[in-house]
Amino acid sequence: MKKTLLIILIFVVSSCSNEHPDYAANKELAQKWVETFETQNMDLWEEVVSEDVVDVSPMYGMGQIDYASSKQIAEFYVDNYTDVKFNNPVWLPGIDTLTMKPDGSVRAYGVWTGKSNSTGRIFTLPSYHNFGFKDGKIISTGEYFDATGMVNSVGPVERSVIVVSADIKKGKYEAFQELMKSEAGLKTTRNYEGCNHVESFFNEESNKYIVIEHWDSYELYNAYADWRFNEDPSGLVKEMLPLLNGGENGISIFSNNSGYGFY
Repeated sequence: MKKTLLIILIFVVSSCSNEHPDYAANKELAQKWVETFETQNMDLWEEVVSEDVVDVSPMYGMGQIDYASSKQIAEFYVDNYTDVKFNNPVWLPGIDTLTMKPDGSVRAYGVWTGKSNSTGRIFTLPSYHNFGFKDGKIISTGEYFDATGMVNSVGPVERSVIVVSADIKKGKYEAFQELMKSEAGLKTTRNYEGCNHVESFFNEESNKYIVIEHWDSYELYNAYADWRFNEDPSGLVKEMLPLLNGGENGISIFSNNSGYGFY
């Protein structure tokens, strides 16, 4: 037993003696980064983040982003959430993966909690962060958590959801899908004012192409639909109709839905 305790003591002392000399100061910088969101103070973020930062965004599909995009995301959280807290944080020194020795970088595990300003709904979000440093500033960082799930979990209790069903002629799915993937297709729908989210898929058994759209309001969707069917310079709808059974009758649009639920 004494021998075991001695080994543990030697390990702890050895670990402390191997701590990188910049770790404590860098940890304080990382803690200020966290404090940005707890206090809604972007000045702290600007103080500790290098303009050359490379950030791995938690937003789906964004990957590595630069200073401007990283700041924009930080401002989104600061502007839209209050009562934010990084709970039960565990701060750890990072290591150089080649030498396996501390390199002054910082890692953190914890659970974010907070409240949406727009809906008042609460979120609880486990997360992991890493921080690299240069010249007294954060030069690299990565945030690893379910950002999309978080935004959805605190979203409005009621959403304006549109479901579009297109009855595709046999053998015309590839041509129809090509139109949907074009710049004039669902990308334009997603980028239209008021559209938050678009999903699409094809059901081979029924030959139906389904599009699910989330909008800020049905009024905004109606404005989009009027533009798409009557004013769209790309002529997408005219190209779609020959690919559908019944032409325009092959499109079914389910709007003004209610009783939305997110689970």
